[in-house]
Amino acid sequence: MKYRLVPGSLAAAITLTMLLLVQPARADERDGAREGGPAVLTNREVREKTGKTIAQWGAKWWQWAFKNPEVLGDTTGEFGYLGDVGGPVFFAEGSSGDPVTLSYEVPGGKYILLPVATYIWTFFDPCTDVICAREIINHNFLEGITYVNVKIDGERVRNMAARLVRVDETNPVVFKVDAGPIDADGYGGILKAVQGGYWVMLEPLPAGKHRISMFATVPNIDGLTGELLNGYTDLDAKLKLRVR
Repeated sequence: MKYRLVPGSLAAAITLTMLLLVQPARADERDGAREGGPAVLTNREVREKTGKTIAQWGAKWWQWAFKNPEVLGDTTGEFGYLGDVGGPVFFAEGSSGDPVTLSYEVPGGKYILLPVATYIWTFFDPCTDVICAREIINHNFLEGITYVNVKIDGERVRNMAARLVRVDETNPVVFKVDAGPIDADGYGGILKAVQGGYWVMLEPLPAGKHRISMFATVPNIDGLTGELLNGYTDLDAKLKLRVR
C-alpha cells in the first residue's frame, strides 16, 4: 500500500494498479478472464448486485482503511480474515512500493473489491475543498499512471477503462474518515474526503485457492501538497486467496 503522510498522522494514498488498453471497449461490456474464469462486474452490475456504486464502495474501503491502519500491509498471517468487513464485499489490498505477498481467507459468496490505482485526499490545508482535491486526484495521480497489469489465476483482466472512478465534477462522492487524534498542526479528527482511481469488483470466486497479481508504475506525489514529484514507483503485489 502507498500512503501519503500528513503532519502527525497516516492519511492518504494507496496506489496499486491500472491497465493500459490497446483498444478501448464499451463501459458496459462484461470483461475479465476468458469464459470459465473469474468475471469482473461492470459498474452497473456492482450497483445492482451489491446495493452501492463502485465509487461508494471505494469510499467504504477508505473509511475501513483509516479505522484499521494496523492491518493494512500485514503479511504475518497466513490466510487471515483482515479484509472480511461484513456485508457482501470482501476488501483486498496491495503493495506500498516494495514487493509484497498477502494471504486471505475469503468466505464463500463474497464479492471481492480490488483497489486498483486509487488515491484519497482529505480536506486539509493547503487543499480544503473538492475543487482542488479533484485536480490532485484526477489530473496529478490518474493521468500520471504509466503501466499496469492485473491477473486473476493467471488470466489478465481486460477493459480497465470501464473501472475508472474519477472525482465527478457535478456529483462527487464526498465522505468522512476518522483521521485520528488532532495533532499539533491541527490535522486529525473527522475529515471530509474524496477518492478516485481504478477499482475492480470480482464475482464470488469458487471454493479453493486463487492467486491475484498486480503490477503498476505510478507517479510520485507530494503527500502534503498533492503536487507531482520527480520519478515513479513500481508496485508489485501478489495475493493468495483461499475461498471457503
